[in-house]
Parts: sequence; structure tokens; C-alpha cells
Amino acid sequence: MLSQPIRRAFAILLAVSVCAGAGLLDPRGAAFADKPPRAYRIFAGPYDKKAKPGSGARVTRFSLKGLTVEVEFLEPAERAAFIRGIDPGAADPFAVAPGRPELFHAFRMEFDNRSSLPVTFQAGNVLLVTDRNEQQFAVDLTDLYRRAVNTEAINPEAPNPETAIEEAARYIFDSSTTIPAGTKVSRLLVFGPLPEAWKEFRLHVSFLQLGAQTHTLSFAFHRQFVQG
Repeated sequence: MLSQPIRRAFAILLAVSVCAGAGLLDPRGAAFADKPPRAYRIFAGPYDKKAKPGSGARVTRFSLKGLTVEVEFLEPAERAAFIRGIDPGAADPFAVAPGRPELFHAFRMEFDNRSSLPVTFQAGNVLLVTDRNEQQFAVDLTDLYRRAVNTEAINPEAPNPETAIEEAARYIFDSSTTIPAGTKVSRLLVFGPLPEAWKEFRLHVSFLQLGAQTHTLSFAFHRQFVQG
């Protein structure tokens, strides 16, 4: 059974989704929320100015002693499909209304542990760093709570918080996770709004424990603006 503060935090997350749809939580202000951003897509790997638009890998991988870590940035529709793949009836709590800028950016992170040792991953130790050295940690439930309490909009029709968070625990990385030997775990790693000016960023995993050893991983991503 999950603690009461955690249940409350996810209930707030559901309210955040409603507020996001109205543009109330955009830290750049209401005026910016009405300005359509220039469309782009995020691909795996470092930025290459010679790359053809729309080309590039979507998935980046790292293998170590029988463990394979796979990371993929998910577009909003892909994020919703990932959640429905686990629970066909689940709604995307990070979605915004059509035409509004995205407030959350999600990565599918998969651990395929074919080693003989357990793996421990802590989402709170993952740092996104852009080529302009702008940094942010992965969003946790405390962050979501703080975002929500700074707004006046509350959703009175939000689902029962206990039920909602127990469902969410199946597809969101928000705390320390152990991947036993011989198992595979795939969930979402979520960040807030991305800055405006950047070409590439890296996801730095500063703590990944495989058995008694700790490791540091880094995954590169870049953006390509949509033509036309």
C-alpha cells in the first residue's frame, strides 16, 4: 500500500493535466501559451548539421555485463500509446489540450537484465543537460505537487487518488527501482518543459548499480525542426 503523501501527489498530477490543458501551468506565461511553437522532433544521438531532416535513430542503447538499457523519446501520441499498452483504459496524465505546448517530456526507458545480478536504478539521479548547459532533473511526485499547489485550478472530477496512483506506479519511474536478474522493466522517465534554444542534450544516469558495482551512463539526443 502506498503512503498518503504519494497518493495525494498523484491526485495533484491529475489536476495538473487539467490545468495544462487550459495553459495555466506554462511557466513562460499565458501569452506564450497562445503562441504556436516551431515544430520539431527529437532523435537519438548527437546533433549533426549534415543530417537529412527526418532521418536518424529513435532509440539509443547501452549494454554492460548482460544488462541492456534502451532509451527512446516518446512523442505525445507514442506516450499515450505506451500507457494504453499497459492498461487499455488508462488516460495520459501528462497530456495537454490540442494546440497547447507540451509541459512534460517522456522517455521510454527499458532495462533488460540478462545478467545474474540485480540492478538498482534511481530516477531521481537522472539529469538532462543541454548543449547550453541548461539542466533539469527528472520530475518526481514532489515536483508535481509543488507545480499544482501554485495554481488555483483544481479538478473536482479527478479519479480516486488511491486507485489512480496504484495504476500509475506500473508505468512511471518515480523512485528507486530494482530489476531482478532475468527480468525486463520498461517505464516512463518524465521531464518538464525543455528550454527554447538548444541543439542536443544528454541524459546522465549518475547512479546505476549492477550487483555491488555502480556505473554512470549517458544517452545523447538531438532535435530536428520539421520542414514547412
